[in-house]
Amino acid sequence: MQYQEELAEMQNDESIKTLFNIKGAMVWLCLETEIKYPNATKCARELLLPFPSSYLAECGFSAINDLLLKKRNRLDITKWGDLRLKLTKLEPDIKSLCSKHQAQG
Repeated sequence: MQYQEELAEMQNDESIKTLFNIKGAMVWLCLETEIKYPNATKCARELLLPFPSSYLAECGFSAINDLLLKKRNRLDITKWGDLRLKLTKLEPDIKSLCSKHQAQG
């Protein structure tokens, strides 16, 4: 019940409103919020934290399924890092890599 009281206080706290406008849902991970409203922060973290990890696990399973079904003949997930490449959001800079390439000989 204490977290409900803290939530009521947070609705009137201008510093938290400003912080929320800047950081959005990440406000629950801020030290300032945790110090002022520990019970509400703990409750919010318990509710919010399973979602990113569940989402990432689902993405991983989906990527493995895709790799196993489409590229079964030439797949070695652990040896070549295919899964890591499939799950990363980093994009290679092909032009830069090509410009730095040196011919052998």
